[in-house]
Amino acid sequence: MRTTGHELRFRAMGTQCHVLVDAPTLAAAELAQLAQERVELLEQSWSRFRPDSELSRLNARSGRGPVPVSADLLMLVEQMRDAWRATDGLFDPTVLPAMRAAGYDADFDVVAARPASSWHDIALVGVPGMAGVTVDRRSSTVSVPDGVNLDPGAIGKGLAADLVATELRGAGATGALVNLGGDLSIVGHTDEPWAIDVEDERRTTDDPLRVLETIRLPADVDRVGIATSTTLKRRWAQGRRHHVIDPRTGLPSVGATAQVTVIAETACRAEVLATAALLLPAHDAPDWLARQDARGIVLTDPTRLDLLEASHG
Repeated sequence: MRTTGHELRFRAMGTQCHVLVDAPTLAAAELAQLAQERVELLEQSWSRFRPDSELSRLNARSGRGPVPVSADLLMLVEQMRDAWRATDGLFDPTVLPAMRAAGYDADFDVVAARPASSWHDIALVGVPGMAGVTVDRRSSTVSVPDGVNLDPGAIGKGLAADLVATELRGAGATGALVNLGGDLSIVGHTDEPWAIDVEDERRTTDDPLRVLETIRLPADVDRVGIATSTTLKRRWAQGRRHHVIDPRTGLPSVGATAQVTVIAETACRAEVLATAALLLPAHDAPDWLARQDARGIVLTDPTRLDLLEASHG
């Protein structure tokens, strides 16, 4: 059967998105457009920055008992709860109040543009965890305890990439790659093997050594997920704050681990493991990832290592 490829780039979920589709005859372009529309629909449901999103409405009803939700949001909350359990709380979607306290309370472009004079000390906010969040599949409801707000963070991008890639395959694509801000879900088979560059965020974009490693995958990969989490992007307050909140402290993480790329069976799982590993000591993260049956690429911040070594000297 003759296939044709099509790629589409667009912006959604606060990031750059890239979809590649292989499909019979001329269907690839249509499927890529449907993928964009599906991502935008998921953003409308899952965004914490839209007051009218389904997630925002759920957060606004915390402490009020079961709330009817769509199948998409039910799935997201289930995945967040399972990820919290699987990582012993290192991945914690209840960091939203702490994130807001650190200043990330609007779209990132708005946050980054605020003047230095507007930044003050971070008020400590507790991170309650997911233990009190309940999901009822039979009634399609979610209950969130009083004072708890949920933030899907990057797991939303990873899960959306997996969901859209799976739906593309079901709609007739022979192979597809869905890249949502660096969370990649690859399914099916293509004419050529995949080559995915992992970039070193410690280096400038014009540095010839910026490509740290090229991940090569066979053309008939079936399914794989790749995700990167880093403290080197989405920084504000003159670079002193970033978006990775350590649930153990309620503050932006301060460890020497600066970037983690994970290859796993899905983009959702890769993102969860990358975020959790980013909170581990740099020398522990590779072994921890190996115990999770995932391959990881871990980078450290040399300046942070120097500070830690000095403090322990």
